[in-house]
Order: sequence, then structure tokens, then C-alpha cells
Amino acid sequence: MASHALAQMLDELMGKDRNLAPTEKRDQVHWSDPDVCKHFLVNFCPHELFTNTRADLGPCTKLHDEALRKEYTKSSKSGKMGYEDDFLRFLQGLISDVEKRIRRGHQRLALNNSQGSLSSNLNSLKDDKIKMLTERIADLVQQAEELGCEGKVEEAQGMMKLCDQLEEERRDLESSKLQQQSNEPEKTMEVCQVCGALLVVGDVQQRIDEHLMGKQHAGLC
Repeated sequence: MASHALAQMLDELMGKDRNLAPTEKRDQVHWSDPDVCKHFLVNFCPHELFTNTRADLGPCTKLHDEALRKEYTKSSKSGKMGYEDDFLRFLQGLISDVEKRIRRGHQRLALNNSQGSLSSNLNSLKDDKIKMLTERIADLVQQAEELGCEGKVEEAQGMMKLCDQLEEERRDLESSKLQQQSNEPEKTMEVCQVCGALLVVGDVQQRIDEHLMGKQHAGLC
């Protein structure tokens, strides 16, 4: 892929016949030939926008030649071949894909926020139950002590056994709550309205600048 891109760059700079000797016959390429990139003739090739990014379209397989673009621009058929319409349709397709990515990003964040709210509600319920268990355990311990003082050893032991069960249930709830909190995302995210990337709200300026100057974002501006 890298060698193809390099060859294409050299073709743009030096022409497709750059490797031919002076005595060799050069191919006569016309801008209307099927192997000529019509997007490049009209304006630019979209395949060059997002190279080495997640949105990379891959290398263009057609010829990019500045001389052919000038010939097309000066031609009486310029703007009449449908190339411009095809170019716009291709770009609209890219924009449509980005809009879908942005919608998916918002849906993902909405789902995360919904799960976060549910998690918060569950933690609140767990807090209430932990509090209730703590109060119940304290009450049972007091009753067991009173029974012990009255010589009712077996009943006191039964109370303490019940306390042990309730304490185990409380520990499980506390452990579950801590585990849930550790799984919750610490950073608030937002969707870039230009390229659909997920960004950290209030991120450091350097990372924000890197995103804004990145190929994927800049290519859509």
C-alpha cells in the first residue's frame, strides 16, 4: 500500500511515463480514459483525505496527473461529463457515513448514561439495604446479649448465628457495590460533531489540538 501511494505521488509530480527513456514512445493518455481518476480532475481525490486513519479509504487505483487535470479544465467538455456530479455524490456518501457514525456515538453515550443512572439507582438501593442490615445486626446483638444474661444460651447462640448470616449478606452487598463503582467510567465523553470521534470532556488542550489537526477531523472540515 505504501509503495502504491509513493508511485502515485511520483506520477502526479513527474507524470506516468517518468521511467521511460528519452527514446521510448510515451503513451498518449487522455483525461477521459477509464484509468484516470475523475475526482482528481474535478478537484481532489477523496482517497487522499484520511490516509493512515480509521477512516482510510485505501489507495486510489486510478491515475492522478496534474497535466491531465489542466487539460480537462481547459477543455470545452469541462463540467459537461458528469464528473462533478459523481464527485459530489461520492462526497455526500462520505458525509452520510460520518453522520451515521455521529448518531452511533450519541446512541452509545446515551446508553452509557442510562446504564450509569441505573447503576446509581442500584447503588442507592444497596446503601438502603446495607443500612437496614446494620441496624438489624445491632438489634440482634443486643438481644443476644440480653438472652445470655438471662441464661438462655441456646437462644442467644441462635441470635448470633443469624447475625453472622446477615453480616455475610452485608459484606456481599458492599463488595458488589465496590465492584460496580470500579467498573464505571471515570471520564465524561462527548461526540465530535465533525468527524464522530469520541472525546473526553475537558481534556487537556494538547490532545484537543491533536484531534483538531488530525487527518480524519481536518479532512471533513
